[in-house]
Amino acid sequence: MIVEYLLIIVTSLLIIEFIILLVGLVKSTKTKHNDEFEPSVTIIVAARNEEHSIKPCLESLSKLNYPVEKLEIIVVNDQSSDGTEKIIKDHIINYPHFKLINSTPDAGNLIGKVNAVTQGIEATKNEFILFTDADCVLPKNWVKQTVHYFQNQVGVVGGFTILDANNTFEGIQSLDWIYLFSVGSAAATLGFPLTGVGNNLAVRRKDYEQTGGYRVIPFSVTEDYALTQAIVQKNKSKMVFPLDEKTLVTSLACPTWKNLFRQKQRWGVGGLDMVTMGFVVFSLPFAFNLLIIAGIFLFSPSTLILALVSKMAVDSLFLTYALHKLKLKRYMKYFFAFELYLFIYSMLLPFVAILTKKIIWKERSL
Repeated sequence: MIVEYLLIIVTSLLIIEFIILLVGLVKSTKTKHNDEFEPSVTIIVAARNEEHSIKPCLESLSKLNYPVEKLEIIVVNDQSSDGTEKIIKDHIINYPHFKLINSTPDAGNLIGKVNAVTQGIEATKNEFILFTDADCVLPKNWVKQTVHYFQNQVGVVGGFTILDANNTFEGIQSLDWIYLFSVGSAAATLGFPLTGVGNNLAVRRKDYEQTGGYRVIPFSVTEDYALTQAIVQKNKSKMVFPLDEKTLVTSLACPTWKNLFRQKQRWGVGGLDMVTMGFVVFSLPFAFNLLIIAGIFLFSPSTLILALVSKMAVDSLFLTYALHKLKLKRYMKYFFAFELYLFIYSMLLPFVAILTKKIIWKERSL
């Protein structure tokens, strides 16, 4: 009976938590911005063995609606062993504001993608730096809308990313991304930023340099998290993370379960450095799942069903609002499969992260 009461308490707290997060998500759509702000911008794309995905990215970068004299696009070939470099060269020959850099070997804190990104940053002097990935497609107003949010003391601007989904496996990944981005957006808006994601992230150069940059920031397998926290904690700068369709980036889902496991493993290991509020936010769902497992053997069916329905209801409300604002409500058809997937991986991920000794990402050991 005591454990059953505990489930009721945790379920109630979980509902309250997600109502608070929903308030933050709604508030994020009203983030202050200046539509007249038009600074000099550099976009950095790190590409490693992306011959099958980089062309749509390059084409979308070429179509950005931003004054070309204020725009620089640096594509860093991160020691690719396939045809990535040739594809980049063939594309940028017609675009003088594009630049190709071939990264040199790692040194010090500069391991893997961090090394490539750092070399891109150090090749430019522009006031604002935007990051995306080589498997992403950018909306034409991505730069224009993103920089509008750099008001007052804002040092970091995060944006949402959706994954193309043509089947259930891709659909559950897509909803997972929107779910996690929505939590990140709400948290930043409520004043406790957790992270931005490196495929849709922007920073003020001054704030980046004040941290000492990636040459000083301790290495993390989730370099976007490390950078975000360095800026908001060391510089005391603000992060905004608006739920804005105009900055929505499209990317590709992991093609196999093995790829997906490695992605989640990397995120889990990076999450071990999470700030205290991050652990608070994610501990309630974990505790809820533990109690649900115990409830199979201990609770009455009515209590178990009520708890599960309550959790699914708040998840559905949270996701539906985000997808409505992004004009992607069709993705809700994957909701029930996503809930099962979320339950399983959120239970396993903490243990995977703690037990992991080595990360393999992009055919490279980190």
